[in-house]
Amino acid sequence: MSRRQEAVFVISVAARLSGMHPQTLRIYERRGLVAPYRTEGGTRRYSQQDIDRLLLISELTSAGLNLEGVRMVIELQDEMSAMRKEHKRGRRQRELLASTAGRAAQLEAENERLRAKIRELDDRLGAVSGELEGLRRIYYHNFPGPAKSD
Repeated sequence: MSRRQEAVFVISVAARLSGMHPQTLRIYERRGLVAPYRTEGGTRRYSQQDIDRLLLISELTSAGLNLEGVRMVIELQDEMSAMRKEHKRGRRQRELLASTAGRAAQLEAENERLRAKIRELDDRLGAVSGELEGLRRIYYHNFPGPAKSD
């Protein structure tokens, strides 16, 4: 879902949901603590993620942090979130690599089985070719071609 599709609350609704005054939301936006989506006409649209961030800001300021402290907490949370995503991506890559290595081992075993089968068939073909050559010799020995006339 795009940022635009998620951002559905106008500032008055966002203010009501967060328990703040609309002017407070504007201040937080100017300070870079929240960044609502802007329509082509410039109207602010807040997402549920924006509302959650506003509630966090309210909780942190109620606990005694000033806005600079709130910014630091938010930045740290964003860094942690990015690190978790990177860790998760790395874990998925390791799992994919492990499954790929497992599949490669299976394919190598299948390759070796097929090579052995080819060697067996080559040996059998050699034996059959030898028998066929022997039968040809017997046939031509017993049934010589027409005699050549001088």
